[in-house]
Amino acid sequence: MTLRQQFSLLTSLLVVVLLVGNLLVTVFNGRDYFQQQLNARAYDAATSLALSMSQVDSSDEVQLTRLMDVLFDRGFFAEISFLRTDGTAIHRRARQALDVDSAPNWFKNWVALDLVAAEADVTRQWRRLGSVQVISHSDFAYRDMWAMVRAELIWFAWVLLVSLILLQLLLRWLFSPLIRVEKQALAICERDWQIQTEIPRARELRRVVLAMNKMVLKLQSIFSEQSAMTEKLREESYLDVSTGLLNRRGFDQRFEHILKRDDEHSGVLILLQLHDFADFNQREGRQAGDDVLTLLGQVLSQWRMEYPNTICGRRSGADIALYIPCADGAQADDLMQQSFSQLSMTTLSQRNELVFHMGAVFLQGQQDDPAAAFSRADAALRQAQRQPTSRSVMYRDEVVQQQEWTAGEWRQLLHQVLERGSLSLQFLPVIGNRDQHLLQFEVFSRIEWQGQMLSAARFWPMVEQHQLAARYDACVIERVLESMIGEDVASRGLRFCINLSPASVIDEQFHYQLQTLFQKYPKQAAHIALEVPEFCLQAAEHALARLALLLQPLGVVVGIDQVGTGTMAFAYLQRLQLDYVRIDGSFNRGVHLAQDHRFFIQSMVQIAHNLDLLVLAEGLEDEQDVTAIRHTGVDGLGGYYFSRPINSLEDALNWVHPAG
Repeated sequence: MTLRQQFSLLTSLLVVVLLVGNLLVTVFNGRDYFQQQLNARAYDAATSLALSMSQVDSSDEVQLTRLMDVLFDRGFFAEISFLRTDGTAIHRRARQALDVDSAPNWFKNWVALDLVAAEADVTRQWRRLGSVQVISHSDFAYRDMWAMVRAELIWFAWVLLVSLILLQLLLRWLFSPLIRVEKQALAICERDWQIQTEIPRARELRRVVLAMNKMVLKLQSIFSEQSAMTEKLREESYLDVSTGLLNRRGFDQRFEHILKRDDEHSGVLILLQLHDFADFNQREGRQAGDDVLTLLGQVLSQWRMEYPNTICGRRSGADIALYIPCADGAQADDLMQQSFSQLSMTTLSQRNELVFHMGAVFLQGQQDDPAAAFSRADAALRQAQRQPTSRSVMYRDEVVQQQEWTAGEWRQLLHQVLERGSLSLQFLPVIGNRDQHLLQFEVFSRIEWQGQMLSAARFWPMVEQHQLAARYDACVIERVLESMIGEDVASRGLRFCINLSPASVIDEQFHYQLQTLFQKYPKQAAHIALEVPEFCLQAAEHALARLALLLQPLGVVVGIDQVGTGTMAFAYLQRLQLDYVRIDGSFNRGVHLAQDHRFFIQSMVQIAHNLDLLVLAEGLEDEQDVTAIRHTGVDGLGGYYFSRPINSLEDALNWVHPAG
């Protein structure tokens, strides 16, 4: 029961108690008064009638009857009797004095009047002729008392109604600060730090509102301090100050995770080196050299938006490393040439007297050796450095020849997959940290072409190159929704997490396409989670916020993937309507040996839990890493240590963790 209802009930009870008390006092006092008045009137009437009868001969019955009728016809008396001394009598009785009932029978029984018969002797010349008995009629008294009770009820009903209306107005005025406090508290749960500017005048409410404002500021300060500390740790550990790119450790960590994981990888590793950069610093000054590195870092950072999942890092001095996902060797050649041409015409043009060389190697497969990859890229770089002018060289492996398709074949493949909907899905389980129950599934897509099963690492770069990301994302989502029909998903509370391309997120038409699609499958939509990589938030945050707001009524939640790989401040966690964050696998690989990794993950857990977000860890393949991650307090774990991707939803739903 709400406080408003309690106040209303208390007011109603108070009015009812006053009404009952007032009625009891009024009715019983009125009954006593009417009873006295009726008995007194009956006595007066009996005395007057006896005096009149004493003037008439007792044998003149007509005259006696006429005298009695004169008094009786007025209607105020229920019974008039004349008893002679010889035992004969004349009676007049009335059952009802009014044409209508004076009052309900229950009321008459409740306030029954005790009326006595008034008696007076009829005498003449000291001789007693008989006696007169008169009893007053009670109908008029009951009528007046019933009218009085009804008037009291109507009056108190109006008092109750007016009191409740005034009470509601008063409570609305008094509770308005409390309602704002409630909204403020709910906003805190939604990661919105609201401060109340309307301070109530009532002292008690004023203190409550001021205390809430103080608490909000304190919580905001705590969150900001935690975020700043975690961001500082990330910057100091993994970022290069001059360029804003990853430092050597950060790049090697990410690159090693991509190459060593069991999932397939496909991309080009590019090494860039500025020729005689030390002489440039001597000639132009260190500040000019720092400016070049800063500008170079800005250009390479922009590439990350054009080529998602690109890794850029400064390994040392004037050595820069890039890893760009691509489909095959032909695309790797194109990417290297585009990178070389863009740098030659802008940042590292000949007008700046800066010569640079690039060496690249195309990498594709599973569990490659990062050292061997760097060695091949470095060999290509040394070959490029044999020329005094800027040049780029791609490492050619004479032993292993990769099958490559033309751009036309790729285009045909991608369009056929979209037309036929021939994507195949795989599901990777994510289990809870505490009870090891099945928490969600990560959804991966595969396509088959010319007898080969291609992972997203192979075909997705071409999807983005041909600007088909939104169509492919919609196709994957629709396939997942269709596969959920007829499956018992709702009772288990599972969610299916689908990655969205940054290009899809910023496509407004794609937003409404998703809304229509989820409205078509309302039951299944409530078990879908859409996630985007953290590095794309700088360009897609506002679009993602609009998408989350649009899909929230349909039960679709949003999460952030690859947390730790972006450069944005963690304040986005409170700006966006998120359900969970997923720590990038590069922080989880070898975490049992890296104390700073564990500290970073624990800090993220504290920040996320303060904002009521789940924290998930991905890419776990080693038992020692799993044990270390469990102690950081994450909510869920996933990776090939627990299961490889499962090819059908039915098998995925029947999957049981061996340790569970």
